[in-house]
Amino acid sequence: MFKGAVLLCAGVALAQTGGVTTRLDRPGGPLYATIGGGEKKIADSAEKAWVIADGQAIVYSGKDGAGGYEQEGQSLYRYDVKSGDRTKIMAEYFVVQNVREARTTDGKPALLVDMVDGGMGASHLAVVDPARGEVFCEDGARLGGIQGDTITLNYYGDDDWDMLNDNQEVKPQKTEQYDLRQVLTRAVMKNNPT
Repeated sequence: MFKGAVLLCAGVALAQTGGVTTRLDRPGGPLYATIGGGEKKIADSAEKAWVIADGQAIVYSGKDGAGGYEQEGQSLYRYDVKSGDRTKIMAEYFVVQNVREARTTDGKPALLVDMVDGGMGASHLAVVDPARGEVFCEDGARLGGIQGDTITLNYYGDDDWDMLNDNQEVKPQKTEQYDLRQVLTRAVMKNNPT
């Protein structure tokens, strides 16, 4: 379950968890974090940011993804609050909309990354192991729910996205369930730039 708070205040995006707060004045601008009472610059450019791991890390999206429709693909970076180390953990063909943190019943963390493409507005979902990188991605899918270690994905067709993006009820064309513990054991994906 995602424990952090993300706020939008006077055009400034803030995320806070475990005493760590991020500040992003505008998408594409520098990302700052308040850690231990002092503010420091985390990245020269970020699109969105989330505080994870009870304030031990920050993940943020950037413009250097894998290409995609009109080169809109974004990346995801993990910044370790204690060490200051930064690692690129995902490069995708889509725009990152949201990141949710989940934990398996055996305590392993997973990042559930909601994405959208600028072409037809379809949703895509990735699972990222924050220590290794992206291990799973499903196109045309939205997260339907999480129960224990089971994630449920709802799949939609090309004609459904306009209605879904207008918040209309649409029945999924199919629903599939995945064991998050097994998903996290998959090899790290590498998306070739387009």
